Amino acid sequence: MTQTILQPTIIQQKVDALRSRRALALLTGFFESIYYPIAYALFALACSFVGFEIVYFAVTAAVVIFTVIFCEDTKCVFVPVALAVYGVSQRHTPQPPYGSGYLYSSAFLIACGVLLALVFAAMAFRMAAFKGTGNVFRDRTKMRWGMLAMAAVLLLNGAFYSGWKAASLICGVAIALSFVWFYVFFYNTLHYCGETAAYAARVLCIAAGVVFIQLLKVYIFDGALASGSINKDKLVLGWGMSNNIGGMLAVFMPAFFYLAYRQKYGWMWYMGGLICFGGVVLTLSRTAVLVGAVALVAAMVLLSIRGRHVKFVRIFNIAAIAVLAILCAVFSEDLAQIFRHYIERGFDDTGRFEIWRSGWENFLRSPLFGVGFCTPIAPDWSYGIENWLFPDMYHNAFVQMFACCGIFGIAAYIFHIVQGLILIFKRPSPERIFFFFVIAVLSGVSMADNHLFHVFPALVYSALQGMGEKDYNATAARLAQGTEGEKIERAAP
Repeated sequence: MTQTILQPTIIQQKVDALRSRRALALLTGFFESIYYPIAYALFALACSFVGFEIVYFAVTAAVVIFTVIFCEDTKCVFVPVALAVYGVSQRHTPQPPYGSGYLYSSAFLIACGVLLALVFAAMAFRMAAFKGTGNVFRDRTKMRWGMLAMAAVLLLNGAFYSGWKAASLICGVAIALSFVWFYVFFYNTLHYCGETAAYAARVLCIAAGVVFIQLLKVYIFDGALASGSINKDKLVLGWGMSNNIGGMLAVFMPAFFYLAYRQKYGWMWYMGGLICFGGVVLTLSRTAVLVGAVALVAAMVLLSIRGRHVKFVRIFNIAAIAVLAILCAVFSEDLAQIFRHYIERGFDDTGRFEIWRSGWENFLRSPLFGVGFCTPIAPDWSYGIENWLFPDMYHNAFVQMFACCGIFGIAAYIFHIVQGLILIFKRPSPERIFFFFVIAVLSGVSMADNHLFHVFPALVYSALQGMGEKDYNATAARLAQGTEGEKIERAAP
């Protein structure tokens, strides 16, 4: 393992001098504390209720620029990475039944484009002008080549296809950046320590709390529960519909169980994880429930074997299973009515098999680099879902890569996955196992939905990959230090 540590630059020395002043010290101290994620989450929640998106994104950009330049540790940037999209309101969503055109308006898009450019400029400035904690392009990282391969094929989506559209390039740039940018940024700038993973886990739990409260609002005030059953069509938030809501709750759920494993009051986090899964069930997203249930069972088993609260977990698991069995027996008819959607849908593919078949046919039209992201699902048909920024997609990550990026795309994706598994399971640590669970759930729900290619979930994916690299370096350093200590001890007279 090789890691590049650069000497402080003149610019950083001047910023360090400014940071020592009382006002800046108080501000940076706040942003590096756990109170900042809570405050940001409350701000996101408030804006999602009242429709202040432009204010929300402007404040987010200002905070990111300030923290990137003045905070010593860039971990606080993970807060908007995980939470930024959840400030979008129902009143401005383009999805039915709201159908707002606000997010498509030229003024909004121009404003967001300017803010995004300023944020990228600040982050690039941080990496170029400040002392780094690593250099992803020089150090012997585990995932660099897979990440770069993914970026290349995403940029080349649809190359040489006769029906290629310029919009495919724009979409490819957005998706490529979502896969790679925060991997590079966090590897180069993050001051990784033993508490970094716990900080990231708390942020994901807070994000889950925001989504859960938004879901409860739909149930309580928007009539999602009517005539004794759940109406899935009512499960629409500003940033997504039921499958998006369920998918992200399932993705965030492993964070609760990591904190249950690590923290003194882990039993509280453990129950929080179960409540989070309850939210997944309430979204009626069958894919999220299936993948989330697998992750839940794995966490329940692992924490009943290892951790700080093994006895509690074992007793709680037995009690929870018993209570669930009793509820199902006593209230079987009521529960069947409430969750009628699951029974009626069963294992129905909801048109996905046809979409996957069309994706394969698109792949055959242009096997090298696919047909691109903005080519219709079929020559004369596309399902036309309103999802703000992105075109219709194939509801399966592998089909997506086959259809849009061809043979080179699927090869790069598999290479990227293999490198990720090596990073996680070579000299594994609890922290990288936690990252793995989040990434695995996100990848799992992307086998039947579009999460991984909708940019915002991929930002979390990218950031955790970068943190995983930093954790691998820290693990290797600890092992090397231990080995050196043993050599010295054996050599001592």
